[in-house]
Amino acid sequence: MNKNAIPNIYKPWKIINNMKKKGISEELAIVCLILNILIMPGLGTLIGKKIKEGIWQLVLLIVVPLIGIALTIMFAVTNTMLLIISIPLIFAGVISAWIWGIVSGVQIIKESK
Repeated sequence: MNKNAIPNIYKPWKIINNMKKKGISEELAIVCLILNILIMPGLGTLIGKKIKEGIWQLVLLIVVPLIGIALTIMFAVTNTMLLIISIPLIFAGVISAWIWGIVSGVQIIKESK
């Protein structure tokens, strides 16, 4: 079977590369920034075709606070000193994801057509 006979649906890397080449309009880039600021950091970045960066922003927004909450629950009973680490971890994940989302949104606007 010929390599070129395989449809693009079975070649996700080609689909992603084609998406990156096309770029986005300035209006969509502004919507991406608004989504990153008001709704959820990472969502606008995903729509702005920065897939890896958007996924990491979502991980930072969701997983890090969950780890902080789990540590808070574990250490609330045993060791209050470790609460000093676990409680700020909850806020650090959310705040850093939001800052990164704003920076990504501005970059998407700069890169738009």
